[in-house]
Amino acid sequence: MRLRPTHAAALAGLALAGGLALPAAAAPAPATGLSTTSASTAGTNRHCAAELHAAVVEDNTAYATKDAARYEAILNPKVISVVDGVATYGRDAIMAKARAAFATPGWTWSSTILSETLYSCHAGAAVIEIRVDRADGSGLTASATMMMVREHGKWTTAMDTVHVLTRTPPTGS
Repeated sequence: MRLRPTHAAALAGLALAGGLALPAAAAPAPATGLSTTSASTAGTNRHCAAELHAAVVEDNTAYATKDAARYEAILNPKVISVVDGVATYGRDAIMAKARAAFATPGWTWSSTILSETLYSCHAGAAVIEIRVDRADGSGLTASATMMMVREHGKWTTAMDTVHVLTRTPPTGS
C-alpha cells in the first residue's frame, strides 16, 4: 500500500525482504460485520466503519507513496508486524525498515482491500492483497491482515500479519 494496502508495518519488512512496488490502494465499500438495532447505533457504526476504512486506505497509500512521515503517523506506537512468522515490535523498529525500503529504487506497491470488519468503534480488521513489482520484472503477491485500533479519537494500525503467497523471479531468469 495497503499492507500494505494498506501494512502495513509488516509490509515494510516485505520491502526489505523482496523489494516492493507502489500504487495506491483500491477501496471497496467497508464491511462492518455488525448488526444494528436502532437508527442511532446504525449511524454510529457507519461513521466508525467509514473512519476504519479511511485508516486502512491511508496506511496503504502512505506506504505506496513512500511517504515516511505519513506512514509513521498511521502506525500505533505499539504496532507489531509479523512477516512470514518473523515479528518486529514497535513503530520505531518498523519505521527503520520502512525507511530502508522507501530508499530502495525500482519498486511499486499495489493493494486491494478484500474485506473490513468493524468490531466496535475502537477495533477493526482488514484483509488485503498486496502486489509488489520490481523494475527487473520480479515481484511478489502477499496476503495481509491489518488490526486497527482507535485511541484518542484516531484510528491507527496496531498489527500487520503478512504472508507471501507467490514470488516472481526476475525477467529472463
